[in-house]
Amino acid sequence: MKVGAKLLTGAAATALLAIVGHFTTSDGLIAKLESKAQTELTAQGMDGVKVTFARDPLSRKAILDGDVDDDTKQAALQTVMAIPGVSAAKWQGEQLAETSDGNSTDGSSSLDPATQEKIAKCQDDVNQIIEAKKINFRSGSAYVSPVSNKILDEVAGALKPCDGLTIAVGGHTDNNGDAGVNKTMSQERADRVRQGLIDRGIAKDLITATGYGSEQPLAEGSGANIDAQNRRIEFKIQANSGATAPQEG
Repeated sequence: MKVGAKLLTGAAATALLAIVGHFTTSDGLIAKLESKAQTELTAQGMDGVKVTFARDPLSRKAILDGDVDDDTKQAALQTVMAIPGVSAAKWQGEQLAETSDGNSTDGSSSLDPATQEKIAKCQDDVNQIIEAKKINFRSGSAYVSPVSNKILDEVAGALKPCDGLTIAVGGHTDNNGDAGVNKTMSQERADRVRQGLIDRGIAKDLITATGYGSEQPLAEGSGANIDAQNRRIEFKIQANSGATAPQEG
């Protein structure tokens, strides 16, 4: 085979691998989003609700189904829409419900395509980091370990191109101990992560921090594995509505 042909063949193979790799990664992210949504519904006692995301084409819009009452339908809708990365949600046969990142109730978007793509890209980049490496704190404190500080370096790096978008930092704990103490601790941890991002160059007026304590578990039950899943920091990237209230720091 001539050198030129080898180069062309190699380039074509590289391009194909890139396309396949992109598809696999995107499909994997949608699968994780679907799994997370289903886990969250089950954790909230709504195991009669099933959630799916389209695969062809890949979509961040959740479709809910199940024989439940209207109150449960609304609660399930709110639960799924609160999950970072979900762009919109609806019940089978109904209109899409509005989410905080610009999707309207009829399925159209109030955001331009470039902004939607930017939000999706930023959310994906952050999700890939925190799904592979977990931000940890010293037990009973908001102290960020050196290893977790390096993760914050990566998160901040992923957020640098996301200028103009807001970042909601959510702190969550397991259900061990006093609920009030847990909520205070989760707020302190979320605040510490927020400050860490500010220290790394992210605009402070675009970052909020909220501690949820053990109110939004990913998994129900007890044990080390369950507790580890529920102790977490989450990031939700959203469009800037102009109503974000600056926090001290």
